[in-house]
Amino acid sequence: MISKLFRLLPARLPHVLGAALLLAACTPSYNWREIEVADGHARAAFPDRVHTQARDISLGGHTLRFTLAMSEVDGAMFAVGHAPLPPALAADPAGREALGRALMQSLYANLGVQPAQVLPAYGDEIEVHGQAGHKPGWLLARVWVTDTMLIDAVAAGTPDSLPKERAQEFVRAVKLNR
Repeated sequence: MISKLFRLLPARLPHVLGAALLLAACTPSYNWREIEVADGHARAAFPDRVHTQARDISLGGHTLRFTLAMSEVDGAMFAVGHAPLPPALAADPAGREALGRALMQSLYANLGVQPAQVLPAYGDEIEVHGQAGHKPGWLLARVWVTDTMLIDAVAAGTPDSLPKERAQEFVRAVKLNR
């Protein structure tokens, strides 16, 4: 019986390999999953397993504890970041506005590009093309400032690693919980 299998294997090997390659090609790189993020202030659909990291950042003259929930697929990064606002800043509408604008401007700066003359409204899409290191890079993002939280959603990569449709799918799926 085993000897018969080994005799048939060379004749069927091209078919078996072809089927294996087709199955491998059908394996999706994007495996979307929806989760709560930003301490329950938002919901997002990530294209792969989510990792979280937190660090202090300086933004608009304030030091904030910024937490990122992120995943990576094929060299593209998908992230939702958030930072609770200190009580004094939460009580200051002009301060919240300035902080949100500073976050938007940082998106341009990260790709070595001058910010737009008129920044978009909170929740609107921001598309930036520039340099990520020595390679062309781009990102699609949205920024929100609530009474208590600074939140952003960013899809970033190179033109080859991040299809526009996937970036839009991620960024548009982020919804604030009211």
